[in-house]
Amino acid sequence: QCGVADGEGFLSIWQVNQTTSNPKPYLSWQCHSKTTSDFAFITSSSLVATSGQSNDNRNVCLWDTLVSSGNSLIHAFTCHDHGATVLQYAPKHQLLISGGRKGYICVFDIRQRQILYTFQAHESAVKALALDPSEDYFVTGSAE
Repeated sequence: QCGVADGEGFLSIWQVNQTTSNPKPYLSWQCHSKTTSDFAFITSSSLVATSGQSNDNRNVCLWDTLVSSGNSLIHAFTCHDHGATVLQYAPKHQLLISGGRKGYICVFDIRQRQILYTFQAHESAVKALALDPSEDYFVTGSAE
């Protein structure tokens, strides 16, 4: 599977093994009311996390792609004033790391569905997150 997040808040997911010349996404729904900036597949291809910006500050969300779009939201985290920009999933520790427009990092426990840590890493928007293979460290990047 592959997906695309867009500036209007939508996430679309395709099956990559389609043989048609004009494949259509098998799933497309609005995840955030303003913009969807990034997404990550969680544990299996049926669970997805998204980052973006919503009117109600639910800027990091967990979704189940196997249920109808009206019921697919599993959990929404209220975090990152002005929106979340990037996501990184740490499968070994079941953690989700997000970066925001104001330079903050949030670390979430997926199992307990709670924010574990929040700290400011940069003065400007976090543009990139990378995780080392052992999941001991992560690196952040910004425009500054």
